[in-house]
Amino acid sequence: MLDGGDLFGSRNQNEKHQTSFLCEVTSDFGTDAIGLGERDLNYGREYLQASMQNPGLPFTNANVRLRTTGELICPEYLVIERGGIRFGIISVMDTSYRIISMTAHEEEFDVADPVATLRELVPRVRKEADTIILLGHLGDARTEKVVSEVNGIDVAVVGHTRRNVDTERLIGDTILLSSAYDSYYVGRANMFFRESDGRVMAVDVMTTSLNDKVEDEPEMAVRVEEYKASLVAFREAKRAAYPRDRGAKSENYLGDRSCKSCHEDAWSAYSGSKHRQAYMTLRRKGQFGEPKCLSCH
Repeated sequence: MLDGGDLFGSRNQNEKHQTSFLCEVTSDFGTDAIGLGERDLNYGREYLQASMQNPGLPFTNANVRLRTTGELICPEYLVIERGGIRFGIISVMDTSYRIISMTAHEEEFDVADPVATLRELVPRVRKEADTIILLGHLGDARTEKVVSEVNGIDVAVVGHTRRNVDTERLIGDTILLSSAYDSYYVGRANMFFRESDGRVMAVDVMTTSLNDKVEDEPEMAVRVEEYKASLVAFREAKRAAYPRDRGAKSENYLGDRSCKSCHEDAWSAYSGSKHRQAYMTLRRKGQFGEPKCLSCH
């Protein structure tokens, strides 16, 4: 069971709370490997690495390093044996994706060229594995380009995509698999391997829409409902710290241009200042709904 990355939620406290629950159930599913996506660093490196320890999420990545030390932030690759076949699982991220975290101390990361990384790594992993699987957090077009330039990849799972691949598709000798993210679909590939060397000889591909026709698993449905109740309590606890002390509940924030008609001089001074961009900082970091941040920004 493989995941192409971007497992974590958006950069705000409510999503972080939900991500903790998502990590728990993903671990319970028995996921074998998760390729690192830029969103998986939304809460910082420490949160990611803590999630790798408890509940034990198997993230892997070969080209994202911490700039201060040059160290990889995830295991470089994984080797997993299933049915007598040794699978070498490698993940790389595209250099164009921006890594922005909501941690107080912004960490800087270096993302190496995916092609150069894979050309060096694939031969090393081949010594330990029969079948090489790429979890390419690269999007559709970039995955196809990278796979066409790197020899030795047997299967490529596309991360950072909204497209399903519902039939067998080959890029050279590489099988391409894709199901849209956000858990709307789950993809399945029935593969037939040559026992002597683990080479994929045939594959049958399908994707399933996780719509209302799919019945809830009873135990999981109970866990989800319990979690929803805890999320409401979490939100109410945050809101209670900032009670409304004036104005009506029906009032809305109108924006700075509403002030201009009566306070044009003040608005002109404000509109030309850097402080007018302060709210954009919150939007970029996904914190625009956080009361503690709004009081200053």
